[in-house]
Amino acid sequence: MFKNDCLKRCMVILLIFHACSIPIASAHEGHDHSHEAVITLGKKTVVHLQSILSTYQEVYHHLVKRDLNGITDLAQKLSDAAQQATKTEPDGAGRHMMEHVLADANDLKKAKSLQEAQKAFASVSDALLPFFKSWPNQLKRNELKMCQCKNDGHCWLQPQSCSSACPYSADQAKTCSDIEEIKQ
Repeated sequence: MFKNDCLKRCMVILLIFHACSIPIASAHEGHDHSHEAVITLGKKTVVHLQSILSTYQEVYHHLVKRDLNGITDLAQKLSDAAQQATKTEPDGAGRHMMEHVLADANDLKKAKSLQEAQKAFASVSDALLPFFKSWPNQLKRNELKMCQCKNDGHCWLQPQSCSSACPYSADQAKTCSDIEEIKQ
């Protein structure tokens, strides 16, 4: 009987070990996202994240007003902060996030229409949101809330103190009213 119990335990341990060592499929070719379950940032990168978030909020307010004046300059500020963050953040999920913010900020710089600016802003939001999903306390610390437009599914960050307003509405006369705050 003792040998049977010991054999069973060994088999269970081997099965668990084998199951834990199975490689996880990547989200898309060339990137292993299995390490991105929790995005962390080094202390040196936090100052750049603060600059990114401050500029992001300015872009948000412009898009809510459907005002493209100054978007190019804001996109440059966003790009500069993300560039600095990629230099201070070691390889890993945090740096990967900052590289996406940098690429998306450059797309925002090139935007010639409200729709192009909204698309680039959505990409910046998509790059930042996983960090806040990993660390929901950072929403409160930065006085932000995460919102989602139920019409198009896009998410964004906005100040906690502001009433929810969708930056993705195409028509100024028609504002999106189907917005929910995503609680973490």
